[in-house]
Amino acid sequence: MQNAETILETSGDISRPRFGPYQVFERIGVGGMATVHRAKEHGIAGFERIVALKRLLPHLAEDGSFVSSFVREAKFAAMLNHVNIVQLYELGRVGPHYFISMEYIEGCDVRGMLRQSLRTGRHLPLDIVISLLVQTCDALQYAHTRRDEDGEMLGLVHRDVSPSNLLVNDAGYVKVIDFGIAKARTEQMKTRAGLLKGKFAYMAPEVIDGMEADSRVDLFAVGVVAHELLTARPLFATNNDYETLQRVQNANLVPPSEGNPECPPILDAIVLKALARDREQRWQSAQELRDALASVASDRKLSIDPHVIRDWLLTAEGAGCKPVDQLARGSRSSPARAGTMSSVGTLGSEPASVSGDLVWEERSSM
Repeated sequence: MQNAETILETSGDISRPRFGPYQVFERIGVGGMATVHRAKEHGIAGFERIVALKRLLPHLAEDGSFVSSFVREAKFAAMLNHVNIVQLYELGRVGPHYFISMEYIEGCDVRGMLRQSLRTGRHLPLDIVISLLVQTCDALQYAHTRRDEDGEMLGLVHRDVSPSNLLVNDAGYVKVIDFGIAKARTEQMKTRAGLLKGKFAYMAPEVIDGMEADSRVDLFAVGVVAHELLTARPLFATNNDYETLQRVQNANLVPPSEGNPECPPILDAIVLKALARDREQRWQSAQELRDALASVASDRKLSIDPHVIRDWLLTAEGAGCKPVDQLARGSRSSPARAGTMSSVGTLGSEPASVSGDLVWEERSSM
C-alpha cells in the first residue's frame, strides 16, 4: 500500500505532501502517540480551509488500545459545540493512517501568557485574568452539563485543565482543547482504572488519593491556573514529580495577593475556595465559580468581554506571548515551532509524566 505521507502535490517550485484531501504544511508538534501539522483541506468546487491535522503514528495503528484512545478523543470532541471549545471537523482514515481534523487557532495559549508575565516581571491585568477564567468556566459548565441524544447526563470531566490546554485566539476567545483523557459515565469510554492521567501540578488531591473524579477536579485545576495567572508563579509544580504531588496533597496555600498586591481580598477568597482540599468545600459547579468571578469584575467596573484580551494581545506586552505548539503536552520531546499554533492538545492519553507543562517549559521552580 502506498504511504499516504509520500503523495506529493506540486505548486510552482514547492512540493507539499498530500494526505487524502489535505495538503500538509509544517509540523506543529509531535508526541508519543501522534503528530500534528498545519494543513489545508481541499473540497469540491474549490472549497478550502486551514485545519490542524492530527495523525496517529503509523506504528501505533496496529495497536487496538492506541486506536481506541485516538477514536475516543474524537468522540468526546464531537459531542461538544461551544464557542470556548475547539471544534472537531472530522475523524477518518487514509489507508492505514487514522487522523483527526480540527479547528486551527491563530493566537497564543495561557502558558505563553504566563511565560511573558514571568519574563517581564509584570502581572497580567485583572480584567485579562478574570476574562480568561470566566471563559474557561463557560466551556467547562457546558461540557459538565452536556447530555446525550437521549437526554442523559454524560458526566463529562476534562481532567487535564492546564495553561497549555487553554488557547486564546486573536479575537480574545479562550478555546479549551484536549479532551483526550476526559472521562464520561458512558461505559465504553471509561479509561483504565489505577492510572493517574493529567498533569500533576493541576491534579486535584482526591485524584491522587485514588478517588473517583467528578467535575470538581476541573474546578480545582481552574483554581491552580487562576493562582498562577495572578501571581506569575507556579503554585505546585517542581522539577520532581513526587515533590509536586506532595505539594498538591499538603495544600499549603497562600493567597494570591501575597504575590500580587493588585489582587483584591474577594478574589483571594474565590481562588482559595476553588483550591480547597476537600472537594465538598470547593465551588460545586463551574457556573458558581464563573458567577463569583464575574461579580468581582462587575464590582470593579472591569470588562470581561473577549475584546479586552484581543486589545491586550495587540500591545507590546501582549505581543510577547509567543505562539507555541499545543501538541507535546506532557512530552519531553522538543516541539517544532511554526509561528502559528494549532488547536490540538496532548498527543495521547498517557499517564502523567511531568509535573505540569514543564512549569511553562522555561523554569521549573521559583
